[in-house]
Amino acid sequence: MSKEDSILDLFYKLAEVQAPSGFEEPMMKAFIDEIKPYVDEVHGTPRGNIIATQKGTNPKAPKVALVAHLDQIGFIVFNIDPTGFVRFRKLGGSVTRAIQGQHLQILTEKGPVVGVVGMKPGHITTPAEANTIPPIEDMYIDIGAASRDEAGMMGVRNGTPITYSTTPVKLANDLIAAPSIDDRAGCAAVIHVAKTFAKKRPKATVYYIGSVEEEIGLRGAETCLHDLDVDMAVAVDTFPAGYQPDVNMRDLFYEVGKGAGLHVGEQGDRVRIQSQQVHRWLRRTAEAHGIPHQVGIMSGGTDAMEMMQTRGGIPSATIGIPRRYSHSPVEVFSPKDLENLTKILTFAIQDLGPGFSNARM
Repeated sequence: MSKEDSILDLFYKLAEVQAPSGFEEPMMKAFIDEIKPYVDEVHGTPRGNIIATQKGTNPKAPKVALVAHLDQIGFIVFNIDPTGFVRFRKLGGSVTRAIQGQHLQILTEKGPVVGVVGMKPGHITTPAEANTIPPIEDMYIDIGAASRDEAGMMGVRNGTPITYSTTPVKLANDLIAAPSIDDRAGCAAVIHVAKTFAKKRPKATVYYIGSVEEEIGLRGAETCLHDLDVDMAVAVDTFPAGYQPDVNMRDLFYEVGKGAGLHVGEQGDRVRIQSQQVHRWLRRTAEAHGIPHQVGIMSGGTDAMEMMQTRGGIPSATIGIPRRYSHSPVEVFSPKDLENLTKILTFAIQDLGPGFSNARM
């Protein structure tokens, strides 16, 4: 596979785009630019979701939506101290203990302003303080400004979005660590599937969707299918994996490098079951083609849960890429899992034709 055909190269390209929840415009544009050559039409909705349509060859075949979210976890400027230090809050579920000491970028209208999350000098930190994670309300970003007015002149104002400024790094065994694997990897997968089918259309019509505000409540997914004539949907996302020293298999049994996750349901405040008809369609495909995969209940939530509540209920399930260190600046995944996920989706849609039923009875 040449460099320009590489899904990993596409991931790296998308990982450079900064688009925290509620501020997805840069990623909306990137998604459109990347997918437009492979589809019949693409448009944005007032809500911000991006809908790309690739017409199939048989109008009687089921219509399926592949949905990846465009946003990433981040932060937002809450206030600026008179001395120029920036107070901030979370956009999404960033892990609090991973924030102090990190490099952040404040995405001002003038361009990114780099800062660091400061901390009390170790020489005067008490033993109790040294072993305590401060709440984000006590944290601050040092951008080098000497006053609130100087910060304002730099473009930093209340309500300005913020992301980690960590860049992707390669680890041994081809693993990759990056701050926005969730869900840049899913977006890369969706675009790659569209590119694959542009060469030879499947029977089924496919909608490739970039959803907004997933990290702050699955909000884009509430509306992304509302005006579409779809028979089923698949959320293409990442999810927490275990097999690290501080995680018991009892709590997280998925493993990075062992294949895409085909989820029966999701575990948040309660277990919620996804469409077993859609799940079995994906699982049978993986089994028939010998593609590595893992089956279970994921921790967290995806757009599938909201799509299942659209109109009369659109049968939906999730396929995901396992990642370690979720919602931190050093999420880790295996490109092999990403590649195997796209294979499952490609074969599943390729085999989809008239007669397929996702009815529960």
